Amino acid sequence: MKAILVAGRGKSRRFTLCFMIFSFIVVLCADAEAHSSKAWEKRLNERTATLWVDAQTLGDDIVLNARGKLDVTRVERGLGRYLDTDRDVEEWLVNGLNYYSSNRKDTRAKVKGRDVFVLNYRAVKFWNFDPAKLVIGEYMVTPEDILTKKEYWERELSPGDTGTVAVAAPPLEPGQKVELRYEDARAPLEVPRK
Repeated sequence: MKAILVAGRGKSRRFTLCFMIFSFIVVLCADAEAHSSKAWEKRLNERTATLWVDAQTLGDDIVLNARGKLDVTRVERGLGRYLDTDRDVEEWLVNGLNYYSSNRKDTRAKVKGRDVFVLNYRAVKFWNFDPAKLVIGEYMVTPEDILTKKEYWERELSPGDTGTVAVAAPPLEPGQKVELRYEDARAPLEVPRK
């Protein structure tokens, strides 16, 4: 009987040890996926504007009662050259750049002579998200401009839902300043010169 208990404790310890190692690996992998190198973070921050939808803002850092958060990042074709030297970037950026060299003829036609904008969204409250409500400068995004297939993003969001949608819009020039709008939310975006 004692031998069975000792053997049972050994199995329990091995199971616990395996579970701990597995948990550690899962945490490391999750952290690795949501990480960009410092150089990429700087590049992306220069190309991103944050819109707080249906929110009250107090100063620059306090946002109250937001329905959702929408980060709009301009992903111009030239960013692809940095991937050759630094692949330490989040997957949504790689996917956004891939639209420029898509195998699909209709997608290539949508992005020809245009910029890709990636919309990373997060619902804070229930939110009916529609990428066609985005206005970039004077250009209103249309349903035909949406590059991400409908089955890969959601329209009716619950609190905590997140996702990514890519759209094509007329290109912006280096140094150009535009205002991004989504319903009542507004944010400026200045295109980096390099």
